[in-house]
Amino acid sequence: MAEQEGLHPETVKTIFLRWAKRARRERPGLVRCLGVDEISLHKGHRHFAMVLSDVERHCVIAVLAERSPAAFETWLAGLSEAERRAIRVVAMDRWGPYRGVVKAQLAHAEIVADRFHVTKQLNEALAKIRCQLQAAADPAVSQLLKGTRWLLVRNRAELKPEEEAQLQAALAAFPELRKAYQLKEQFRTLADKIQDRPRAERFWRAWVYEAEASGLPQLVKFAKTLPHWWDEFLNYFNEGVSSGVVEGLNNAIRAIIRRAFGYHVFEHFRLQVLVEQGQLTVSPPPI
Repeated sequence: MAEQEGLHPETVKTIFLRWAKRARRERPGLVRCLGVDEISLHKGHRHFAMVLSDVERHCVIAVLAERSPAAFETWLAGLSEAERRAIRVVAMDRWGPYRGVVKAQLAHAEIVADRFHVTKQLNEALAKIRCQLQAAADPAVSQLLKGTRWLLVRNRAELKPEEEAQLQAALAAFPELRKAYQLKEQFRTLADKIQDRPRAERFWRAWVYEAEASGLPQLVKFAKTLPHWWDEFLNYFNEGVSSGVVEGLNNAIRAIIRRAFGYHVFEHFRLQVLVEQGQLTVSPPPI
């Protein structure tokens, strides 16, 4: 823009920041389904920002400088009574401090332990089993697992014939992996097909029992974590709320970070995210 309009880059940046700050003075409106997640600001570092989104309108409504419970509490405290009462569902990953804040400040809201994150953790357990088997196998046999990382976690219906053949060869050579893969597919099928909570609870209890009986340490560990979030996980089957939208927004935010080669000033980053992924009603300034 600076080159196109014959302006200094700092001038363009100043115009943008002034407009973005003015545009973000508007309230985001009432939110019924709140998404709670975090994103790493710097690759390889443990500095996370907290991203709050409107799951139904597919937009970011706030970006907090840290993902601490205190920051979340402060943001909720800044909402009006009407805005707090409007939040009926909170979708989040399985991080205990977030759950405690919601129960304390949004007692009327239903917490959903997001299916997306739960499935991701199951896929991670499956990946660990694959790596362990590959490391322990004879080199000739271990070659059957080469290139199967993504085949194991993708929807089987989407595999090409040659990919299906490769997957079948690997599963036939490693019975433990076949068992883990079958349980992963059962997990996905149950989440896709069941529509009501009472029926879901019956099937999921059977799935947890089978996973614990598999004898695979990674699956046993995963299955034992589900009861700690049992109600929140089953709440998914009340309305089918998921943070898949949140993950899509996070991918867009990661693209913003990459495009800028990172941000040194958090406020600039926050405004850029809200301009690109929020819902603005103020027209951009003419330059």
